[in-house]
Amino acid sequence: MNVTIKPYTINSHSLFCRFCACICFFLFTVPCVLAQEQDPEKPKILADITSDGKIELNRPVQVDNILKMQIANNALQKGIMGYRIRIFSQSGQSALQKMKETRALFIRNFPDIEPYNRFDSPNYQILVGDFRTKTEALRQCKIISKKFTGAFIVNEIIEIKE
Repeated sequence: MNVTIKPYTINSHSLFCRFCACICFFLFTVPCVLAQEQDPEKPKILADITSDGKIELNRPVQVDNILKMQIANNALQKGIMGYRIRIFSQSGQSALQKMKETRALFIRNFPDIEPYNRFDSPNYQILVGDFRTKTEALRQCKIISKKFTGAFIVNEIIEIKE
């Protein structure tokens, strides 16, 4: 019994069927995507350009209320999210004295960087710097870790210096 295997060839009928399937797929999916409407409950902000070239925003009262709440919330915060470098964290009876010594050593080596003491029960910690970006913090951490091994970056609310 001889079995011959024919090589697979794409004939014009097979190619036409695939083409028709793709067209049908797009004909049924594209209108569904385009038919989605915006939520009617969602407030719309419209902008008009006045004759003197100024842009006038027409927005619902809810948007103004949300903006006022956000401004009030920002005023209550003491800073923004940023990064600091933790150079010390210990617990125990001698931790407070070691923290004071480490702080003094840090100030001698890096007088231009502000250190912050923190007691996060049961640990005494020293965090240094106010870095807005992780890149700034990484650059400074490389320098600090030469003197203070084990220094690492933490997310923290930082003070805004103007």
